[in-house]
Amino acid sequence: MVNILIADDNIYYAKNLMTYINETSKEIRVCNIAIDGNEVLNFLNDTIDIVLLDLNMPNCSGIEVLEKLSVKQREKYNKSFIIISGEDFIFNDEIVNNDVVYKVLPKILSMQEICSEIEKLVEEKVKEKELNSLKLRIINELTNLGYEISHKGTIYLIDIIYTSYEKGIVENLTKEIYPVIAKKYNQSINNIKSNVIRATEAMYYNCEEKKFKEYFRFFDIKKPTIKIVVSTIVSRLRLKEIREKETV
Repeated sequence: MVNILIADDNIYYAKNLMTYINETSKEIRVCNIAIDGNEVLNFLNDTIDIVLLDLNMPNCSGIEVLEKLSVKQREKYNKSFIIISGEDFIFNDEIVNNDVVYKVLPKILSMQEICSEIEKLVEEKVKEKELNSLKLRIINELTNLGYEISHKGTIYLIDIIYTSYEKGIVENLTKEIYPVIAKKYNQSINNIKSNVIRATEAMYYNCEEKKFKEYFRFFDIKKPTIKIVVSTIVSRLRLKEIREKETV
């Protein structure tokens, strides 16, 4: 469930919008209405995912809300505010390009059009959560092996495993995966490879022998290739995914 806060001093408009959203989507719920900027700042908490913000409100305007957000709030609500306002200046660059603003909409739009934009944002939020969840699982696997997560090579390896998992490619990393990672980090493929190799060599010397053998199913101790590391972790992630679906 995605929770929404509506901020608008026109309570009639806010309640109509709340009713429309709550009746239209089962996955989206308006959990509160704020009638001024001070209430918006007070209502922001871990349960609020998206904010629909009017700019012209008493006591503390929508623009002031954007200015008063803390660093932590800016991180949490990155591209999570939808501005819905009748003001002529809503498309001002300072508003449109604000890091918490996902989209700016004129108030003359229909409820259906507004809800459509909200659903697009919700889809992006769901994908973002899935990405973060998968990357966290990858990090847990690498940490368990003894990889140093802050190592540049490990950071590259996380993306290599994630991309391999998403694309279903573990055989041809050099042609299919490395170019994607190299482009993302603006590095050469050789630079990506050498850093990942160094991170893996460090893991090889840090990991306990018993754990190492069991994880890679080796009968003796030998350095695993990057391909083996990637294919092993991808296989473990897919197996966990299958087991989770079976228990639902």
